[in-house]
Amino acid sequence: MTSSAAETKVEVSSETSRYRRRSPVEMLIRAQREAPGRPLLASEDGRASVGEFVDLARRCAVDLVELLGVGEGDRVAIVARNSTHRLAWQYGAYWIGAVEVSVNYELKGGMLRHIIEDSDPKVILVDAEILSDVAEIAGKIPLQVLAAPVTLGEHVDAPALDTAEQRLPAGSLATILYTSGTTGPSKGVMLPRGYLANHADTFRDMLGIRGGDVGYFVLPFFHVDAHILLPAVIEAGASIYFRDRFSVRAYWKDITTHGCAWTLAVGSMLSAVATAVPPAASDVRLRCVVCAPVPDEAYELFEDRLGIPVISLYGQTEADSIAFDSPDVRRRGSAGSPCEAFEVAILDADGFRLPSGKVGEICHRPNVPNMTMSGYWKRPDATVSSWRDLWYHTGDLGMLDEDGYLFFKGRMTDSLRYRGENISAYELESVLREAPGVDDIAAIGIVDALGGEDEIKVLVACSEDASFEAAAFFEFCQKNLPRFAVPRFVEQVSASEFVRSPGTGVIQKHRLSRSVCGPAVFDRRLVRG
Repeated sequence: MTSSAAETKVEVSSETSRYRRRSPVEMLIRAQREAPGRPLLASEDGRASVGEFVDLARRCAVDLVELLGVGEGDRVAIVARNSTHRLAWQYGAYWIGAVEVSVNYELKGGMLRHIIEDSDPKVILVDAEILSDVAEIAGKIPLQVLAAPVTLGEHVDAPALDTAEQRLPAGSLATILYTSGTTGPSKGVMLPRGYLANHADTFRDMLGIRGGDVGYFVLPFFHVDAHILLPAVIEAGASIYFRDRFSVRAYWKDITTHGCAWTLAVGSMLSAVATAVPPAASDVRLRCVVCAPVPDEAYELFEDRLGIPVISLYGQTEADSIAFDSPDVRRRGSAGSPCEAFEVAILDADGFRLPSGKVGEICHRPNVPNMTMSGYWKRPDATVSSWRDLWYHTGDLGMLDEDGYLFFKGRMTDSLRYRGENISAYELESVLREAPGVDDIAAIGIVDALGGEDEIKVLVACSEDASFEAAAFFEFCQKNLPRFAVPRFVEQVSASEFVRSPGTGVIQKHRLSRSVCGPAVFDRRLVRG
């Protein structure tokens, strides 16, 4: 349906604002008092009601304090796949005022080491199957296999725990999530407790979550969306069926079997789903699908064939769900319209507003507290530089049309995105410079046909006395990079093709070839070792 975004604008009043949530734990305690037996989480490994999850999280909180020596403000790193226990330890950290550091379990080597050293956690909770990989990085930091807590329920002083949690303000730090750097390593984004609770309200509106709903979630729990969705579900009286990873084969079976009402996805996931045989529309109870970016085939399948609205949105870890569609008011190709909690503007290079239809940098500022990050962990310089003239500068290009719909047009910054994962070009290049024979390297994104995200291409200049072997290069990548960061294409070039900016010496990547054809270009899927 096409309509004016302006028609849905709501002014935020300080007297009536609902963006006054203090923390996800507060929302969970209230739900436990009202309906402890209500379903909350389900997966192939079992189910947990609200009351059972509260008991589990409180026991994790006691373990963190009494067995692992964690206190308020200490960081607790979690390197684990999606599971109920993973969420329980996360909420256990929240309960005692500790700071959860979500770590992508696929990271290896230098990328993983940077996050561990930068966040300096008191303890690292890790899945048993990747314990040895993390142990090589952890050094003297204690490691704990992520499993059920040791403390028994009868040994938990719930009133004391809850009272202590209630004194923590909404602006206190809850989570650090690392996002791709541009000219340096990944930065830790500091998210306060109120951020998670307030954005939960936005998610509830965007998805239209109702009491009794079952949602379907297969994105990683270390992503910001997972941190926001669970409190949204808790507050609405709904539940989640989740998997530890996306599966095309399981997608429709899960959604129909569990009667799922809504789901979140990235573009590549829905492109893959579009290749499978869909069920009859009468067997599907989905009311909407939220996705970013939205590929054309997703609209064709869900909206045109099955009659299910596809909701697009725009956000970053620093401020999620800034703009989004609604099931009744949306415009294909856009990221929706700004939500009531944000003011959004398109600014030119000098910081002046651009008129509708003109492309510039997407900038925003909150209308209410605790809707954006607190800053970048240990990076006050980056925090200050991201805010200019009272606007947060996203580093993304976009435009607002005459009806107020936001259209994403690309990235200004040197970062890549593949299958929903943001990748620091700086970190990727730092690892690959250590590959045998490589003298210099540049990583760029090639927009693929599957979901509108980046296939990674690297251009390699070799040492004068070295010969380039594509198979050996890709083998090095597989051993030293997380799966999602392994380049699809590599091209051998001469060093003269790396034109550098005067003064800074930075490679001018806009001049580099984005061709994936030619005798010097190798496709990882076609190269055999």
